Amino acid sequence: MNPTTRASITAVAAAVVAGSGYFGGRWLVLGIAVIMAFMAIGWPRLLRVAHLRVSTVVIGLGSLMALGTVVYGSSEPFLRYMVVAMAAITIAALISEIFFPSPRGRAVAAVSATAAGGALCATGTAWVAAYRTEGAQELVVASATALAVAAVASVLTNNGNVNAILALALGTATGSGLAFVFDSVPWYAGTLVGIVTAASVVVMNELARREPRPSDAWAGIASGVTPVLACGVLIYVGGVLLVG
Repeated sequence: MNPTTRASITAVAAAVVAGSGYFGGRWLVLGIAVIMAFMAIGWPRLLRVAHLRVSTVVIGLGSLMALGTVVYGSSEPFLRYMVVAMAAITIAALISEIFFPSPRGRAVAAVSATAAGGALCATGTAWVAAYRTEGAQELVVASATALAVAAVASVLTNNGNVNAILALALGTATGSGLAFVFDSVPWYAGTLVGIVTAASVVVMNELARREPRPSDAWAGIASGVTPVLACGVLIYVGGVLLVG
């Protein structure tokens, strides 16, 4: 999968978060759950885990558990029980290796890959936690929109350095601009989330550039949605400290 396709996947996933967040919390939960499903299927293929289905089940069920703790949490902080789900993912990854052993010499790598994928997938629930933070609903929409713009900007030219500058500039500008559109988002909060989301795209592009391109479509999709899920915690922190 080439960088343009991966960036397109990132932009689409970010647009799903922005669009679903604009229409309401229930739609946002559904959108995040769909992105998590793609991540759960593609991540084991991206890291070439021996038992793909087992790893997918652990990541998928663990991340849904994390999402449930955020959705049904009665009071802030909404992420306080997500750590239980992440611990369960790690334990499940260890237990699955006992019943479905990997080839000799790959056990540690398999457990680490599944646990890391589950942790990344579970962090996507922070988008919902941020949305549930009082006054931060519009910040979620602005952040996801800035992320989508940065993803598109990151592949506008053939020069990686130029693309990084464009992604940072346009992502920051989008966040700042939307701060003037949404009354609940201060200009500094919009600017900060714009920088954070753009930086996540730039970092993931650099990491992906150093690795072989995924030949499997699901692996490429997982690579594309990773920055979207990972940004959830950063936006949650921004929502709590800057807006909520």
